Amino acid sequence: MIREIIIALIICFCLLIPVCSGDTISVVDYTEKQVNLSLPVTSIISLSNMATEIICALDGGNSLIGRPNSVFPAYIDKVEIVGENSRSPDLERIVQLHPDLLIADGMLSDDNRKEIEDAGIPVIIEKFTDPARVIIITENMGQILGKEERAGEIVDFVNEYEKLIDSRTAAAKPDEETSAYVEWNSAYRAASTSSGYNNFIEKASGSNIVTNSSVQYPTIDPEFLIQQDPSVIVKMLSSTKEYREEDLIKEHDEISSRSELSSLKAVEEGRIYILSGIVAGGMRSVIGELYFAKWLHPELFQDIDPEAIHEEMAERFFGQELENAYAYPSLKMDLSRK
Repeated sequence: MIREIIIALIICFCLLIPVCSGDTISVVDYTEKQVNLSLPVTSIISLSNMATEIICALDGGNSLIGRPNSVFPAYIDKVEIVGENSRSPDLERIVQLHPDLLIADGMLSDDNRKEIEDAGIPVIIEKFTDPARVIIITENMGQILGKEERAGEIVDFVNEYEKLIDSRTAAAKPDEETSAYVEWNSAYRAASTSSGYNNFIEKASGSNIVTNSSVQYPTIDPEFLIQQDPSVIVKMLSSTKEYREEDLIKEHDEISSRSELSSLKAVEEGRIYILSGIVAGGMRSVIGELYFAKWLHPELFQDIDPEAIHEEMAERFFGQELENAYAYPSLKMDLSRK
């Protein structure tokens, strides 16, 4: 009986990792499609800025021959742009470059995927906004690039802070002090409980005031927000733009100056925060999780500085300092509840 259990566990484990055979490797992407690759993989086109970051963090930047309009890390500006993102690829140029692999996110249409694959180019589609999936992506790309040790370093770094958040919020329960309203893209467009951003609230043991199982980003009435009276407001910005601090201040002031929201607890207590979508996806999503955790539970994370951890990640895995702003207000200040 024990022998059968051990065999079953081995089989299950094997299904979770890439399968190598001679000079080939097979991975199962987020769409559950098995993708077969010939090794070594020396040329890659990325249509996702978050995929680009993972490849570069794995020291695989030299393999990139095409990219979206991403600008991090800085040295990728020498790589040719082959589309703004996965939604708008330059198919003709991609086929001309004919990489060993193209990696994209879910915005790549089925028709575009088929056209690329019909040209003999393997395509991997992944979900970079799910922190748990990002671990799998990192390990898979480590196998593909022959950078397993480096992938392990990244995974260990991320898991250290994932576990820290879990351990400190384990006894915390969602209550009125951790009720959150997350606004995305435009005024009163909310991130509901069915959106990807809800994962960040749940990770921090908070509660999302916008419960909706069918619409990810509904437009809500300000009166609803007033009735719910959240303790925390987070405005999520685009993941495709770089921001300066003045940009974040402008977004912050726009929300705090809405006259109809002046009586909200979050406004009165100064708990309005702005976060770049860049740290809400890919390997940097753990940084976004740390910000949410500290915003919702400042008393549990007084000794944690997400900005410093982000800087450490950038220096260690990308070899550069951070030059842009990702969150406002700065968490170097005292965020103790009033």
